Amino acid sequence: MAWINIIIISLSLWAKDLPKFLTKHSLDSIRYISLDGQFAYLQKKQGVLGLVNSFKTIDFISETSFSDFLVRDSRFKQRLIIEVIPQAHQEMNFIKNHKILVVDWGKTQTKEIGFGKSARLHLNDEWISYYDATERTIYLQNVLTQKKFQIKLSPKLSPFYTPEVEMVSQDTVVYTDINEKGFVGLVQFNLITQKSLVLYKASQTGTRIELCQQKDYLAFGEFPYDDLNRSSKILQIKLSASTNLAGFSTLYSSTDSDLGHMVCLENHIYFIKTLTQLRKINFKQTEAVKLDLKTTQLQTVSELGTVNQIIAMDGRVLIPYRGEFFVIEGGANLTDDRLKAPATKEEELPLEL
Repeated sequence: MAWINIIIISLSLWAKDLPKFLTKHSLDSIRYISLDGQFAYLQKKQGVLGLVNSFKTIDFISETSFSDFLVRDSRFKQRLIIEVIPQAHQEMNFIKNHKILVVDWGKTQTKEIGFGKSARLHLNDEWISYYDATERTIYLQNVLTQKKFQIKLSPKLSPFYTPEVEMVSQDTVVYTDINEKGFVGLVQFNLITQKSLVLYKASQTGTRIELCQQKDYLAFGEFPYDDLNRSSKILQIKLSASTNLAGFSTLYSSTDSDLGHMVCLENHIYFIKTLTQLRKINFKQTEAVKLDLKTTQLQTVSELGTVNQIIAMDGRVLIPYRGEFFVIEGGANLTDDRLKAPATKEEELPLEL
């Protein structure tokens, strides 16, 4: 057993290669913090969500004593989603719905949208999607006009399956679904005509599809469920004004059973890759990797040994690991209170050409 101890010690030492995320707030309480640290949404106690901004604290949501909160953004930075999880540590129900609210970026005035889970913002944060697990229905709602659409998933869908959703235009939605034989697929749906088109169908069972979108592309990755020996791939659809999504290209393909957790940025995609796997002792080394969209080259960006999740928050990309967060993109230190010095007269003068 000595060699196993050596491996564990080595993996813990690798964590020093990445900077730790440092703030003046308790990491356990942070539900969202801006890239510059100017404001943060904190859960200071069960059922209470507050905003800390300019050294002031406002508790603006108070729910039952056992509620928890999820706060999500989008690349548009206009609004935030708040999911209120009822009885978070008392009722372990995978299909229960959450109360879904929206709030303007860095503000406290909330607006209730509905009940569901896995909510996302789309199209300059004017649209929101969420999934009602009890009705097996995807809802899409315009935050400004209250216009609302719904998409029913396959009637034989597993109650534990949660679809991924992206809007590419005002009338075009892309979502994932699974058929009665267990094959997952990517579907394009027109909200006006109510017609659907299957863009991609998996060739193997036991996999899931993840979606993430940037300004000019939509990426979808097919990854196996945990402990299944399946291959992995990431594909890309170029977006244009015509919303023709029929063609896609392969960015990455591997026989490894990768974890996924894709984070799409303008020029690259982060995800979790399986580097080594020893099935006899149930050991798997997983690391965060960076996929360059131009060259399709992979770069390993962590050496932690067991990366299980990647989190994107206002442009910062984080890895939760053993009670701490390590930063793979964006600033790591938000503990500096120093104010910026005022500009000198020389700096204020325009340059002479």
